[in-house]
Formats: sequence, structure tokens, C-alpha cells
Amino acid sequence: MKRVVPALLATLLVAASLAGCAAGGTPEVEKKSVVRVPEDASLTDAGGLVADGGVILIAPGTYTESLDVRGDDVTVRGEDRNTVILDGELTRSNGVVGTGERIAVENLTVRNFLQNGVLITGVTDENGAGIARGPDGYLPDQSPPPVPGYLVQRVTANNNGLYGIYAFNRTDGVIRENLASGGSDSGIYVGQCAECNALVQDNVITLNASGLELANASHVVVTGNRITGNRIGVSVLSNYLEAHGPTTGVQIVGNVIADNNETQTPEQAGGAFGVGIGLGGTVDAEVRANLITGNSAVGVWVTSSEDFAPTGTALSADVFAGNGLDVAFAPSATAVGTDNCFALDAGVTTAPAGLSGCATGPGVFTQPPGPSGIMFSKVALPPQRPGLDTVDAAARILPKKVELPDLSAVTVPSADLLAGPAA
Repeated sequence: MKRVVPALLATLLVAASLAGCAAGGTPEVEKKSVVRVPEDASLTDAGGLVADGGVILIAPGTYTESLDVRGDDVTVRGEDRNTVILDGELTRSNGVVGTGERIAVENLTVRNFLQNGVLITGVTDENGAGIARGPDGYLPDQSPPPVPGYLVQRVTANNNGLYGIYAFNRTDGVIRENLASGGSDSGIYVGQCAECNALVQDNVITLNASGLELANASHVVVTGNRITGNRIGVSVLSNYLEAHGPTTGVQIVGNVIADNNETQTPEQAGGAFGVGIGLGGTVDAEVRANLITGNSAVGVWVTSSEDFAPTGTALSADVFAGNGLDVAFAPSATAVGTDNCFALDAGVTTAPAGLSGCATGPGVFTQPPGPSGIMFSKVALPPQRPGLDTVDAAARILPKKVELPDLSAVTVPSADLLAGPAA
């Protein structure tokens, strides 16, 4: 017998059906506190399924996909750092992109992406997708407000075409215990934040064009890292390609910065080679208690950047050995700066010769041209690092504010800090 639905009931059924659809006709997705990949969803779909405060838990395997996470307080966690692999196959742009507040990415490997392994950004396009600095940069009054909160820890980022780990227009972040190698620009990058309140700690950064780059990134603490075998170890600069210059209040304390003259790396865009730390147009930068050795051009290079002058630089208690030159102070004649002070031990080689106390410029240091490099995809893989001690599906909500460590008691580390394969 043919079933007839009364008109009123039919109307109610249609209304209920429409209530379950978004304005564009797409059914609403029921969000989950834990999304297991691949059991519950593909990696591509997981970001749209996870609820705010939830976890995306990724099982071991190689995933030739990307993950876009837009929710707040979301944790992306691999079950095993070295066997959960996101592989861009040299065709995809980014591995993990996070735009929400207080996002965490941990315990996995990202490799072979044309741009970034992990991008944590406070800038989105008209469709809500996370993006970073455009080719024309931003004026300070045009940049969007920064997005707070991020943690990237125990991530391995190998052979990515721009940055291994990239935090842009974000505040209150921690980047720790990661391995970043084979970046054709830099292994780790923090940019465009007037009050970054960021901690870069206990990372191994090797075989990149630049190891760590901070651009218009103020109030960042860099400590306990092993930064070796890059073309440039650490590059801190101010520029007009991003908002919020100059870079102010960066502290580089207690790191091993050594042998940054590796030829089997991508060429650095500015051609620099053999540099331990480069400070370009920075304000109130502190470089203290680092082991700075074996950098073939210069250990620490203080200079101008565009019309940004180096001001308030403080070097003290660093140990230098085997560098082409230990310290060069060479601001331009048009951006000389003031209050740049150097507490250097006897025997430290400098330009100008005999540099000590608080120096004035301008100065001259000629950087020797670097040798040709190799494609980022061809850079050798360094030894693996350990993953998280325990892995479960419990969410790890980040604090509203990162408390930066007290560096007053930090001393010069030993040469084997974070060296070699880790158990």
C-alpha cells in the first residue's frame, strides 16, 4: 500500500533536514574530542572533525597528505615520532598548518614539503586557510592581530623547501626538542611578532641554509640548542618585509653554535656562509654563555640591516675557538647605532682589532662568498631523536601565557650538548 505523509509532517521533516545543513547546503559535521588517523578519518579530513580542545592522534605510517587545523586548543600528536611520517613527496606545500589559538604539534615527522613542514600562523586568506608572509610584506598598521599560543615539540622536520618549523604572527609559543634539517631557507623560523614571548629550547638544528632565523621577532629566548653544520647558525634581523621591526630583546644564551660552514646544504639566499650568529639591525640583543666554535667566517657578526641600526647589543661570557674571526662589529655609516658592548676574553679575535667595551661604528667586515649548495631534497638525514615518553589521547591544553625561563644562572654548555644519536 502506498504510504502518504501528511502535509504538516512532511513540512517538519524538511525543516529538520535543512537544520542539519550549513548555509551552503553542506551537512554539519559532528566534532569529536579524539580523532584517530586513519581509524576515524584520513589525515586530510581530521582537521575538520576535531572539536576545540580535542586531539588528533596519528598512528604509525607514511601519509602523503597535509593537515589543516583551525580549531582552538587542538593537539596534533603522532603515536611515534620516527614512524608517523607526513611526506609531501615534493608536490605539496605544507605538512601541518595551524591557525587556531593554543595549538600543539608533537611527536611526528614532516618531510619533503615544498614550503613548510609545520606552519603555525596568525594570518589567513579569504577562505580561512593559513598563510604566511607574502612577497610584498605588511606595513605595521596592516598586519592582522597576532594569534596566541602554540607548542611544537619533538617534531622531526627534514628536507622542506622553505622552513622546517615556521611560527608567524603568533605570540606565547614554545618550540622545543625538535630536529630541523635540510631547510632551504631555515630549519626554524619565528617572524612578525612585536611581543613574541617565545621560547626556542633544546632543539637540534643542522644542515640548513640558516639554522634558526628570527625576523622582526621581539622577545624570543633561544637556549640549550645545538646549532651546527648549517651555512649560518643563527640569523636575527630587522626588515621591511614583515611588520613590527626592529627585532628587540632577543636572548641567545647557553647554546652550542659550531661548524656552520657545511657545503652539502642549500645555498643561503644572501650568500652568507661560515657564520655562527648574525645580528642585523637588532635592538637590545643579548648573546651570552654560548660555545661558538669552528665557524669559518665569523663567530658573531653585528651589523646594520637596511636602515635599522644595531643598538644595545651585549656580548659576554661566550667561549670562542677556531672561528675565522670571533667577533665582527660592522654597522653601516648610515645606521651606526649606539650602546653596543662587548665583554671579551683575551685572545678573542675581532674586527676592528682590539674590540672591547662599548664600540661605535661604522665598521667593515667582508664576508667571503659561500660555495655552491645542493637541493634541499638531497640533504642527508641526521640521526633520529627520541619521541615523547608516553603517548595517549589526553589533550594537552597550553597555558594562556608562556613563562620564559630565568637565564641568569645559565653557563656555557659542553661541546657534546645534544650530540649524536639519542636513545
